[in-house]
Amino acid sequence: MMHRRLTSVLASFATLASAAAQSVVPAEPPAAPPAAAAPAGKPITETLVLQSPLPTVAPAFGNVLEFAGDDLVVTGAVLPRQPGSDGQIVTFEPQTDGSWKARPQLPQVAGLMPGDFALQRLAVNADTLVTPVVRRQGSGELAWFSRVQGPEGWRQGGTIKAPPGQRRMNFGGAVAMSGDLLAVGEVSVRPNMKEADYPTCPKVYLFRRTEKGWEPQGALQRDEAKKPYWFGCSLAFDGDTLAVGYPTMLKPFRSEQNLGSLEVPMVCVYRRDGSGWKLEQEVTSKGGGQWLGFGNRIALRGDLMVVHSLNPFEDGVDVLVYRRVDGKWQAEGPLKPGAGVTSGRGFGFTLGIMGEAILVGDVSAVEGEDGAGRVFVFRRQGDAWTEVARLKPSVKCMPRSFGSGMAVKAPWVAVGHVRNEQAGIEPGGALLFKLDPAIWSAEKPGP
Repeated sequence: MMHRRLTSVLASFATLASAAAQSVVPAEPPAAPPAAAAPAGKPITETLVLQSPLPTVAPAFGNVLEFAGDDLVVTGAVLPRQPGSDGQIVTFEPQTDGSWKARPQLPQVAGLMPGDFALQRLAVNADTLVTPVVRRQGSGELAWFSRVQGPEGWRQGGTIKAPPGQRRMNFGGAVAMSGDLLAVGEVSVRPNMKEADYPTCPKVYLFRRTEKGWEPQGALQRDEAKKPYWFGCSLAFDGDTLAVGYPTMLKPFRSEQNLGSLEVPMVCVYRRDGSGWKLEQEVTSKGGGQWLGFGNRIALRGDLMVVHSLNPFEDGVDVLVYRRVDGKWQAEGPLKPGAGVTSGRGFGFTLGIMGEAILVGDVSAVEGEDGAGRVFVFRRQGDAWTEVARLKPSVKCMPRSFGSGMAVKAPWVAVGHVRNEQAGIEPGGALLFKLDPAIWSAEKPGP
């Protein structure tokens, strides 16, 4: 409320100042109309529909998915009501005939208690799967699984806890994996949190998987005096590069406190060398979106990075592209959908990179009478990034659901087909889109 009153006062002052200025200087010519949207990208519908082989229990099964090597893992967040195992992880494997086959058994997260929250996000590689577990009593840990050849595909190996010390109730708020390295943040945007629930100087913990288990590799953090409340709210890991989102402020729920850092919003990019992890660059918006929520989400692959920027108070989002050239990250401009679609606050809800193409999910996108959502595919053409393809479902999807979960592994894009019992979308799974190399390969231009 204070922010809105301040905005109103500033707007009134600006109006008075403008009127005074016009009394002594000639009127300026009228502003040019906004530029027309670029043409829409080529519409592409799903190649395959993948469904769980068994009935699912997660209310929104299909909204969490990742590629584990060449396989696709699909799940959905659960809130257990009784002790034991809960949730379901479905693994789809590509077959030589072009089809995909699901493992017949669905592993669950063991050791859950009523009120725990699990499977809301994943970090995976070809043979390891990690998922956060938020305990009802106010703590956080990670459950990890190893690949097995049995019918379930995965077997739980144990848990990963924060190093001893202060209680880390938001441990696992963000996770990212690259090879045998795991990065874990401790910033959460869960509703109904009290100010005391937010760590004043959150860390990003690093672990390495060895034959003995998960060994701590230290932690990254900022200066506590600058109130880095949101450092680590998002993570992206690729090879020896780790990108850490560090917005100045986030307020995804109206009930939350206005906790703000004293630093400008940024993405902190770290590089690993023989002596450990070092800060490579503090990447800021550089003339792009000026929202305090810059760094809310990140995608990283090689020398290409995509950053989602969110206005914490009102509608407003930007998705910005950065490229590393000679060791320096440089802005390449914003991403904007082409014509024929109304895009909203959901633009950038999910991000992905495939070769030289960038994929942006937008659950708020409306095209004609279809409000299920869209996934936009962008490619750099000349000096600008342009929408070259638009992924859309041909099967029934609930409004504002398509694009809520996305995973990318060339040439495949998997978009969650979110379960909805009332609408008869059962049991949920994923829609697979196979993209032509002309869209994403560095060897060929976009269409």
